[in-house]
Amino acid sequence: MTRPITFLMVTMLAALTLSGCNATKKEVTEDLNKPIVDEALQRVNQHHTEHGSLWNNSGSTMFTDPKAHQVGDLVMVLVQENASATRSLGTKQSRNSKHASSLAGMFGLEKSIVPNFDPALAMNTSNAKSFTGSGETTNSDSLIASVTAVVTEVFPNGNMKIIGRREVTINQQPQELTFSGIVRPSDISASNTIVSAQVAQAQVSYGSGGSLASVTGEGWLGKALDVVWPF
Repeated sequence: MTRPITFLMVTMLAALTLSGCNATKKEVTEDLNKPIVDEALQRVNQHHTEHGSLWNNSGSTMFTDPKAHQVGDLVMVLVQENASATRSLGTKQSRNSKHASSLAGMFGLEKSIVPNFDPALAMNTSNAKSFTGSGETTNSDSLIASVTAVVTEVFPNGNMKIIGRREVTINQQPQELTFSGIVRPSDISASNTIVSAQVAQAQVSYGSGGSLASVTGEGWLGKALDVVWPF
């Protein structure tokens, strides 16, 4: 009688263990497959209908201002960045030194050491060194593009933080433009656009990849030689 009870308890314990493992695996799988949704866009969907009303604040009417003013709204950023810099550097160094000395005697031992010793023996040395270097660099960059950004945060004073990203692939050459910054609602035009020069703490990043980037870049051996080459 004891053996069947023991077998039954072992069977039930094994079943509970397997079911627990199955539930854990399912939970982990669902968590990995869960889509990553931006927190800002997630808050947009959390609109509640006002009590006693059929409408909510997310609706648009003919009297609604089309300009971005809340989290999740979109705004067109006209990126117009022009940067130019010129730097020149000149260095000039010179050094002159001269040394003269004479040896009149060596405690009377000069004849025994050097039979042909000349008391008027003198040593004169001189050294002159000069270095002149100059360099000049000129950089000029221009970027004109447009990107649609989303409002991710609204500050207490009404200013908004926006983030935008745009990726275009042409002939298998990916090009990516990212933009972020803080805007004032009053700087946004009636057509819901804003110029990048009016954005505070603006961060603009533009880059391309593919074979074009690898061809125009310096190889790893050339970079290593630039580090160790002394000239």
